[in-house]
Amino acid sequence: MYRTLLIGITAASPLLVMGVTRQSNLERRLVSLEEFTQQVPARQDRELHQLSSRLDGLPGEGQVTALQSRLHSLEARLADARRTLESQRDALDEVSQIAFKVRRIDDLEQGMNSRWAGFVRALDATTTLVDETRAELGDVRSQLADGEQDQVDSSGLWSATVGPTVQLRGASTVGSGVLLQSRPSEANPEAYRTLMLTSWHVIRDIRADSQDADCPIPVIVRDLDGAKSEFTATVLSHSVELDSALLILDSCERFDVGAMLPTRDRLASTEVFEDVVAVGCPLGNDPIPTQGHLTDLHHEVADARFWMISAPTYIGNSGGGIYGLTSHELLGIFSKIYTHGSIRPTVIPHMGLVTPLGAIYDWIDGSGVASIIEGAGSAIITLD
Repeated sequence: MYRTLLIGITAASPLLVMGVTRQSNLERRLVSLEEFTQQVPARQDRELHQLSSRLDGLPGEGQVTALQSRLHSLEARLADARRTLESQRDALDEVSQIAFKVRRIDDLEQGMNSRWAGFVRALDATTTLVDETRAELGDVRSQLADGEQDQVDSSGLWSATVGPTVQLRGASTVGSGVLLQSRPSEANPEAYRTLMLTSWHVIRDIRADSQDADCPIPVIVRDLDGAKSEFTATVLSHSVELDSALLILDSCERFDVGAMLPTRDRLASTEVFEDVVAVGCPLGNDPIPTQGHLTDLHHEVADARFWMISAPTYIGNSGGGIYGLTSHELLGIFSKIYTHGSIRPTVIPHMGLVTPLGAIYDWIDGSGVASIIEGAGSAIITLD
């Protein structure tokens, strides 16, 4: 009996152990739940207190409405500020464009000031040269007037050189011309015909001023006493290559002065260093004589042959005569003058170019308008 019971207890002991363990676990969980149950209210109270505190800090309905109104006001002010900023940005863009234009205007103004300064310097240089040339011509004129006038007049130099020199004037053109000796008209012996030689470019420029290709050419004649008479002249023929023109005065009166024409043989005998007198109307002055000599008899410009002289000449001498100092004969017609430089050209007064009268004779003989007749050591031009 005792042995059986012992065996039964021994066989049931694992189950008993498990039951006891589970019971123990349940008891501990129960204790934990009781403790948790006791802690929950306190924890809930703390959380409820904190939540209540937070709720107390939140604005009320009136405050929310005020805040919303303030928010709308701030949004409206922000929109106004944005529009103002955009307007200011547009204004800034306009100011920037204006500033760019101002800088551009400043640059242009500086460029114009620089160019104007260059023009002023060029004008000053030209004015100085003109004044010097005018002074030089004035000195020559004074020398002829003071102490030498009797000798000049007695030798006939004035009547042979200065007297035949006339001024041709357009609206903005001034040149010179040479009257030839008046000849009786074959149709009416009481009427006279007076021919004139000049440079073609003078006639061309006067016509350009008037915009009339056939306009009469104004001619101003000055006598020994300085009195002036105005006439017109008609172009009979011209040569572009020789820069020469033959005209006839629109007057039947006889002129006391007229250039003497040499023969071809006389012209062929001219040499370098021969003394000459250049007479013209430089810068619109009355006829002024200057003295020099021939420096070159074979000077070519654009396939045309010219003489070069050292007698001082200037703008306005074109079309005037070149005379032998001792023979008083017309040797050529002044055509061009040398200049130096392209931007501000400087006139070289002692390097004038002359169309020789021999070349003019050849052209007139072939013009069909007039002819050269030689005899008794002189020549004349007669109309065909």
